[in-house]
Amino acid sequence: MSAPARIADRALLRASRLTVEVAGAARPLLRDAHVSLEPGGTLGVVGPSGAGKSTLALAIAGLLPRGARLAPGSTIHLGSTALHALDPRAMRDLRGRRLGFVFQEPALALDPAMPIGAQVAETAIVHGIPPREAAARAVAMLDRVGFADAARAARRYPHELSGGMRQRALIASAMLLAPELLIADEPTTALDPTIQAQVLDLIDRLREESGTALLLISHDLALVAERCERVLTIEGGEVTDDRVAAQALAAYRGRRQVPDVALPALAPERVRTGTLLEARGLAVTYAPAHLLPLARRAAAVTAVHPMDLTIAHGEVVALVGESGCGKTSVGHALLRLVEPAAGRIVFDGTDVRALAREPLRQLRRRMQVVPQDAGASLTPHLTCEALVAEGLEVHGLAVGEVARDCARALLDELGLPRRAATARPRELSSGERQRVAIARALATDPDLLVCDEPLASVDEAARAHVLGVLAARRAKHGMAILLISHDLDAVRRLASRVLVMYLGKVVEEAPGAAALTTPAHPYAQALVAAIPSGASAVLRRLTTVRGELPRLAPDRGCPFAPRCQHPLKDDRCRSEHPSLAPLMQDRSAHRCACWHATLPPAP
Repeated sequence: MSAPARIADRALLRASRLTVEVAGAARPLLRDAHVSLEPGGTLGVVGPSGAGKSTLALAIAGLLPRGARLAPGSTIHLGSTALHALDPRAMRDLRGRRLGFVFQEPALALDPAMPIGAQVAETAIVHGIPPREAAARAVAMLDRVGFADAARAARRYPHELSGGMRQRALIASAMLLAPELLIADEPTTALDPTIQAQVLDLIDRLREESGTALLLISHDLALVAERCERVLTIEGGEVTDDRVAAQALAAYRGRRQVPDVALPALAPERVRTGTLLEARGLAVTYAPAHLLPLARRAAAVTAVHPMDLTIAHGEVVALVGESGCGKTSVGHALLRLVEPAAGRIVFDGTDVRALAREPLRQLRRRMQVVPQDAGASLTPHLTCEALVAEGLEVHGLAVGEVARDCARALLDELGLPRRAATARPRELSSGERQRVAIARALATDPDLLVCDEPLASVDEAARAHVLGVLAARRAKHGMAILLISHDLDAVRRLASRVLVMYLGKVVEEAPGAAALTTPAHPYAQALVAAIPSGASAVLRRLTTVRGELPRLAPDRGCPFAPRCQHPLKDDRCRSEHPSLAPLMQDRSAHRCACWHATLPPAP
């Protein structure tokens, strides 16, 4: 008897002949899937974007979108409960209490008008727990998933949180009542490696303490294989494989044909020397987002402390760091999507901060952004070809059918299926929406592309394809890229220079290879050490960063000192602020802001 068959005999979750149909569609979204998961077990589900992974999760949880339904003969059991036979009210009563669900896109799953503490507590309140006790449980759970000052964080609204913080709030809500089954649909997509490891460790602890079974959906097979006992592979709406995790990973590596991406040389006619963008003393602050007059007079929060940044023509520069460290604020300030509090920004000889509204709009044809939350950035009622063509029409580059032809060509270039052109964003997977946002940004042939987590929801095959497109665009058109990412493997493949940020300050700057193989700052070392199956043995031995990024830097000393695990940490670290300075051991352009910076041995 096979392992899946033995598990099915004692399973907590059993789904048989699971087929999901959509009215009017030529083929089902999911066809004849069989899933089994024992109590306290872990099952990973992997596959490319649009394969049906999220459809499987939504079907089990009774959350299929309007127009989709279980086909006759499909059965789903949680213990002795037939989920497929429950009415909506009974299913709502079961969710949260026996079945927790972590959604893929927190910006769409959280209520923008409700503090996150109230949203987490709501899970307990609807199941009969008194409001006061529910609120206390919510604060305790926010603390467990890594919020600093959880009581204060509970009063914040989703728009006041970074993408990673919003994702952690969803995880807190799903885990609040220690359900029998936790379904996590890309639960760490928006998280940097250090917090990703902490969140997955937390889910593991909950499973061990409460006997919770985990259904983990991800496009990252290495992550799934590290965390799950078995792996289910879905391709084209069908389960194509179900085996022990180690076997699945070995089989995948044996047939893997994803090419590595190297930066090709610029086309001769596109070679330009000199600086494309230069920022000096760039700082970003945010006033408290409250309506009360007294709150308006509260101190502003500094998201980015004064920093310098240069990007040459055709250069790829990466900004890395934890969620909330200021990476996105830097990108938005450079494009004046937010107004900097201080500093000068010069783009190809033009003082960006001095531009009036119309000249700035015209300049944005040459400065485009791929936003962090692609799903929320795309107008829901427009087709994808219309969304991509819009930029061409706004800037007078093409109109009508010519613009739509260009849009379809871009969607095709990014590897999207032909149906994507006439589809609306809600009809695509999150990874496909991410590629639509990239196509939209590339449409105007920009000189600078600011990519804010452009690969967060994209599976590995599509990820390699997108990286290849960006590298080819840079080579052919001389496009410079500011890559904002916690995906350090993508940074390694694409970036020629890396800046590591912590609490709004640059703590390390190095050539791309050195930043990820021999990081000098303790914080950068911890980031690299947290990559699943990606760090050297030396870095794996380092202590990982604990807790969430603090909201504010300390008044004195190194901003990282309160969380630093460096064995030489001393009073100087707590009292004097280190400046970004060249490393004595490294003759390259490697700079670090640490009193005790050392280069680990090369792997």
